[in-house]
Amino acid sequence: MASYRLIFGILMGIILSFLSVFFFNMEIIFNQIESTADSNPLKAIALLIGANFKFDILAFFSGSSAFLVAQLLAWLFIGYIGGTIAKGFRRGIIVGLLIVVIDILLWIIFNIVSGEDLMALFSVQLSETLGGIISALLGAFIGGLIGGIISGPYEEFY
Repeated sequence: MASYRLIFGILMGIILSFLSVFFFNMEIIFNQIESTADSNPLKAIALLIGANFKFDILAFFSGSSAFLVAQLLAWLFIGYIGGTIAKGFRRGIIVGLLIVVIDILLWIIFNIVSGEDLMALFSVQLSETLGGIISALLGAFIGGLIGGIISGPYEEFY
């Protein structure tokens, strides 16, 4: 049976992923969302989730990007909070990675419903999109690992 801590950690991570980039870099994302929120609220939600995937770690290794950007810090924060709630080394990693996978699915679903062209996202901008997904996985993995280790081992009570 699934633990309530694990489920609550995943839910809190998903809720935080809607707002996490605001914690570190509010003005750029807020202007985009403000301009589209009146005409298409589903597009605004897709922008909220998609803002987490804007950092391209592949561009960092090619030398054209800084490392500590808002998106990577947001994923470290989301993974840390989820891992701390889930409690435990392995469970922290699982929560961090599940949050990223669920956010990717929500991002795709909201883009489809709002009428966004996903072929442009995944064909023309393939390296940026893959770099954003890889950086999200890396940030949530490290954050979940740290949060799980700091919170201590998970003990099952019967």
